[in-house]
Amino acid sequence: MNPSRTHLSPEYPVLFSISTSPPEDRGWGGTEGEGTAYLSLALLVGGIPSFLATLPVDGELVEPLRESLGAGDVQVAVAGIDVDPQDVANAEGDGDMAGELEGGGGEMAPWRASAGTPDPDAFHTPWPSGGASAGKGRFPAAYLSLICRDGRRLGVARIVSRDRRATPEEVARYVLKQITSGVQIPDLASA
Repeated sequence: MNPSRTHLSPEYPVLFSISTSPPEDRGWGGTEGEGTAYLSLALLVGGIPSFLATLPVDGELVEPLRESLGAGDVQVAVAGIDVDPQDVANAEGDGDMAGELEGGGGEMAPWRASAGTPDPDAFHTPWPSGGASAGKGRFPAAYLSLICRDGRRLGVARIVSRDRRATPEEVARYVLKQITSGVQIPDLASA
């Protein structure tokens, strides 16, 4: 089994909006820097909008992104990766998350999503035979991106599973199946 295999969805219409003010429920408060825009993405799955994410983007990328997303339908690409709890904590700005993932007592959602590019070496992490978790403290995850008609790839989310028995490949397949069924990323915890 190759943990770096990318799974592709059929093409879906993409819905998007671009704003210069941050979403209030994210607590961003404009800390990304001057000239930052916010790209909200959704897919039209079975005629129903399915929210994916809102991402901060550099203001200089707004027009190229608008052109790429406006060029037509997109595909969802999901690759299985493994992540260290500290990497997720750093991405989320939550220093206690690593302890929670290790069973430190705090209540936490079974997944965490964060925009950004994962460590390229994570795509080549060897898994022991049998597909169990790679190493102590590591979690299987899926890295989700959109592939635009013009070939542009847009990283959307990294979804981390708390089930260490799953392989990154299984998590990637599960995430893609859920998204193509219309499940929204924030709802994956209950899917």
